[in-house]
Amino acid sequence: MLDDPESVWVANRGGACTAASVLAALRLLGLKSPLELGEVTLALGARQPFGPPVLLDYFGLPGRRARLDRRIEALAGEQGLAVRALTRPTLPGLPVRPAKDELLVANLAWGQERPGVYGSWGWNILRPHTYSTGGHSVLLTAVEGRQWLVLDPNHAGLQRWPRPGVAVTLTRIHRAARSSR
Repeated sequence: MLDDPESVWVANRGGACTAASVLAALRLLGLKSPLELGEVTLALGARQPFGPPVLLDYFGLPGRRARLDRRIEALAGEQGLAVRALTRPTLPGLPVRPAKDELLVANLAWGQERPGVYGSWGWNILRPHTYSTGGHSVLLTAVEGRQWLVLDPNHAGLQRWPRPGVAVTLTRIHRAARSSR
């Protein structure tokens, strides 16, 4: 599925790592529209261009889908691409891997900040003022043994992470059949 990751990679700006990862995933699924990152961040619920979605948008109430999922599907649908998104919290330590024919945006609390350096991108559970500034989202494309293969919006190209990150939520995106209304 990843013949040319450079062609779909989107550089992060500000707090737009989730939007950059989602946009890369949509491009891999066939999105041809030249959407810009700033407009994607707003479509995904950011309060300002290049901002992150609101934290609670990653979570749905029991029996309801997360707002982020509905926004991803609407954004893709407006561009003629039918996708299905599903965001769920995950427990640290559980194996994380994309299923067949899906792309997985991992919203991380901890992981590889850059080659050889691990951390939390400024987030610290003991410091509430960091709650809106840390964490990071990447597009997890494959798992090989314990290694993650990711498209990280902070670093161009496909990255090989020697050890997995710690995900808080996972957004699974795959093509959907068009409705026959």
